[in-house]
Amino acid sequence: MKTLFCLFALVAVASSFVAFAAPKQEGALNCLMCEVGVRAAENPADREAHVVEDKFDAECKKELGGIPFAAKECEKYGNSKLDPIIHELESGTAPEDVCTKLKECPKQ
Repeated sequence: MKTLFCLFALVAVASSFVAFAAPKQEGALNCLMCEVGVRAAENPADREAHVVEDKFDAECKKELGGIPFAAKECEKYGNSKLDPIIHELESGTAPEDVCTKLKECPKQ
């Protein structure tokens, strides 16, 4: 009975680490991709959608090169988040504040 209780406690502790670590990792990845998106769209002359998407894809894959699913994550993030990033920049939000305002990065 004692062994069963210890095993149950160990599983509960391990599960809590996994449950709380995943959002932090996803948040860090989103923050990094947001910063890449801001760099890709920062120049007003290059803000045409296809130009920003191409720059973002190339830079994102370069930044996340060691991650096996990087290409898919870059594509998914670019499809859903580049327009809001561009909108913020066009609205006058400072590049260093865009990701915080979009809640992709924590306040510094």
